[in-house]
Amino acid sequence: MKKANIVAAIIGMGFSSGVFIITLGFRKFRNVPVGPEFFPRWLAIGLFACSMALLVQALKTKPANPKLRTDGSPLADDKPAPTLSLFDKGMQRLLIGVAIIVVYAFLWNSLGFIIATPFGLFALMFLLGLRRYPAMIAFSLGAMVVIFCAFRYLLGIDMPLGILYGIL
Repeated sequence: MKKANIVAAIIGMGFSSGVFIITLGFRKFRNVPVGPEFFPRWLAIGLFACSMALLVQALKTKPANPKLRTDGSPLADDKPAPTLSLFDKGMQRLLIGVAIIVVYAFLWNSLGFIIATPFGLFALMFLLGLRRYPAMIAFSLGAMVVIFCAFRYLLGIDMPLGILYGIL
């Protein structure tokens, strides 16, 4: 585990350094205090800090001593190593969740944000085990309205309307 943490920390620091350098080339705008480089740059700084903390932690810890029998031979663990399996319920839920998001992305332009979003949110809530249908419907519709209004009226960004294009 120690070697894996060291390698992951070095990869994280390298990736974050590259992203930080790329953000230095982003276009600057006059009279705009926060430009397009702000968020990716701070994410890169955060990733670098977390990777550095992982590296320090990995270098400070000593490798764990294996459990030994009285004769000095290593003691095998009784538990098998965890593996990824398509028969695992958690893995199945993950794949179904990814499928819901992919279908939602494909329906985004054809059905439009207003129609596709409540169905996508409802399906994800159902997948997570919620069964209070009136609350799920209210939350799906409410979240769609809030997001749509925030993008259209606060940010001035039009969401795809799909089949509602001529109506709204």
